[in-house]
Amino acid sequence: MVSDSVVDGGNIIVTHVICERASFFVVVFVFFHSWLPAERLLVEGAKQPGFLLQLLQLIDNGAANESIRQAAAVFFKNTVKAAWDESKDLEDRKGVVISPQDRNTIKTNLVELMCTVPPRIQSQISEAISIIAAIDYPDNWNGLLPALIAKFGSPDLNVVNGVLMTADSIFKGFRHVQRSDDLYRIIIFSLDRIQEPLLVLFSQVDQAVDSSPGDAAQLKLRMESLRLITSIYFSLVYQDLPAYFEDHMKEWMTGFSKYLQYKNPILVDNDEEDEPG
Repeated sequence: MVSDSVVDGGNIIVTHVICERASFFVVVFVFFHSWLPAERLLVEGAKQPGFLLQLLQLIDNGAANESIRQAAAVFFKNTVKAAWDESKDLEDRKGVVISPQDRNTIKTNLVELMCTVPPRIQSQISEAISIIAAIDYPDNWNGLLPALIAKFGSPDLNVVNGVLMTADSIFKGFRHVQRSDDLYRIIIFSLDRIQEPLLVLFSQVDQAVDSSPGDAAQLKLRMESLRLITSIYFSLVYQDLPAYFEDHMKEWMTGFSKYLQYKNPILVDNDEEDEPG
């Protein structure tokens, strides 16, 4: 059961969320001027087995208030950031122990959840995926990349950009780090799975830009796709130029050259000054 209410008492707004599950209740009060009571309650609740799964159910509940779902997503991300790494002291994890079963359930469902929630919530889930991936990918989460790549074909550009944003965040970890056998092992693992689908997506987005130059909303989303693809490309070639990218240099460089010179008046923001100041 999930319910919410907002009470305006002049200088305080209270949002009351109740998540009921077999053996416990999670009660969240978000105070406009006093967050600490709610935070303490949430921190204690996070120590309960299954708590993070309950948060995911609330985040996924389209009937719940979006602000509440957003708050739940932020708390989920912050809890994952504090507690996912089991090498940290329990005190540093705020006393939170996430069971292996909960970890597997979270990882199994997180990408799909990210693709079905509104953009503000999507960004929080994307960050949570990146945090977990920094610890578990690829050895303890070898299904992550296939799950992200499977969404490249989504007709919803927000979904495509969501998974690209997540992949981009993960692969940025390949930059500015010392070369090592383990790093190259992870890069090769990633390349084997994403290099071809990424080029296919790049070509598809390029063709879509050409086919709808007058649709501002769609064009801006596709430009964001191209930006993210370019950033992923840079991360994947940062340490060395992989053979696949060398073999397909013409396709990549032709596209990059095109968009370095690309101009379309529909993308110009007339309210934006040409020069700073």
